[in-house]
Amino acid sequence: MGAGSSVTPRDDMHLVIVGGGYAGSYFAVQMIKSGLCKVTLIDGRDAMFHSIGALRTVVDEDYFKYLCIPYDQMLGDSFTQGEVSDLDTASKTLTLKDGKTVNYTHLVIASGSRSGFPSKVAVDASIEEVKRLYNEYRKEVVAAKRVLMVGGGAVGVELSGEIKTEFPDKEVTIVSSSEFLVTTRTKSAFQKNIKESLRKKNITVILGERVSNLGDLTLNKHVEGQVVKTTGGKEVTADLVVPCTGITVNNQFFKEALSGALTEHGALEVNEYFQVKGHEDIYAMGDVTNVKEEKMAYTAKIHADLIKSNLLAEASDRTKKAYPGARVAMVVPVGRTGGAGQFMGMQLGDFAVKMFKAEDLFAKSIWGDLGMKLPQ
Repeated sequence: MGAGSSVTPRDDMHLVIVGGGYAGSYFAVQMIKSGLCKVTLIDGRDAMFHSIGALRTVVDEDYFKYLCIPYDQMLGDSFTQGEVSDLDTASKTLTLKDGKTVNYTHLVIASGSRSGFPSKVAVDASIEEVKRLYNEYRKEVVAAKRVLMVGGGAVGVELSGEIKTEFPDKEVTIVSSSEFLVTTRTKSAFQKNIKESLRKKNITVILGERVSNLGDLTLNKHVEGQVVKTTGGKEVTADLVVPCTGITVNNQFFKEALSGALTEHGALEVNEYFQVKGHEDIYAMGDVTNVKEEKMAYTAKIHADLIKSNLLAEASDRTKKAYPGARVAMVVPVGRTGGAGQFMGMQLGDFAVKMFKAEDLFAKSIWGDLGMKLPQ
């Protein structure tokens, strides 16, 4: 809302948000500020996990202070800790694993996606548990002379850069089944730049080949001298093998109730207002949607702003706005000092990537967007 705008509070409206990632947390903070209605955010953790900074935390213990943003400080009484186990759309009721029930008039599903450690952590991991996990994993990385990433997406590329920047003497290799790194939605110039950035770090990249003996390997643990075999006939010796593939939508609690809106990949089909197919009072945002775009904090924030705008418009009988889609904005650090990016069709080099993202991995802006002071 702009300066001078006002909203009439609705005592009959209870907005419940399931999932406190980038989309859900930002949306909750903004809706509380709007004063429109009662807001409740439900999440299994005690803090929002700043996953953009997870891979920096693998090599930098000090970055942990930015990694977990406590919900109680962010949202106060508007936060409920718990995992949702069931959704009843007829009674508009959510049931938590501990048996507690929460009723809603409007539901926003922002449950996100899950992938393997170290890029993400369990949905119920506490701040202390997250700290322990990264402290232990850092020892595995330090002990390994040769590290291999299985997967050439953003996680594989960024973690390679973090490790090679912090430990330049380590041998680091990426094996990707795709001929592209990170995404196919960028221009060819981005591919050229990201490969050059990796080359300058002396990171070996093997494209168009899969790891053929993955099931025989010990993953995420220091085991000296493991031989990684590829479908192209290559053999690479590694002391630490890191899986960097496999992203799954967190749809356990709604896949039965909203089965009619589920895509073959488990995401929710939404319309141009982010309303879930067949349910005007249920919205979805972020990774859990079927919107064809990169799943990033950048797009999640745009989703949240649009849904907020439309809920306020609905409350005052104004016309809702449709989602126009987000432009490709991809910034991939290869360590602290650079990387490659594409924003509004323009290519970003090392200096721009460093200034825009690589130095603090958006910690200041993320904490600020949530109304929180960045830890010192």
